[in-house]
Amino acid sequence: MIKVASGPLLWFMNRMKFQGWTSLWGDIYFVPGFEQDVGLVRHEQTHLKQMQTDGKLVYMVKYLYWNIRYGYLLNPYEIEAREVQYGTPTSN
Repeated sequence: MIKVASGPLLWFMNRMKFQGWTSLWGDIYFVPGFEQDVGLVRHEQTHLKQMQTDGKLVYMVKYLYWNIRYGYLLNPYEIEAREVQYGTPTSN
């Protein structure tokens, strides 16, 4: 379900410079004004698919591990989501 962020979540998203965020309970939150950004919606939907494929616990562990090891921009989950967002091919 797509929702517009407010309150503490909106503060956090602004602080982290996130325009969208996917929750573990299946909701996707957007900073007001970004909920109609088709590419960003596809990006966040990719994270939902990743969670469904790997399972929530495995997704969380891998996401955190990859963020620590590679950093946010080189996190394989984020790379895949950006490729979907911008329509670039997945490199193998």
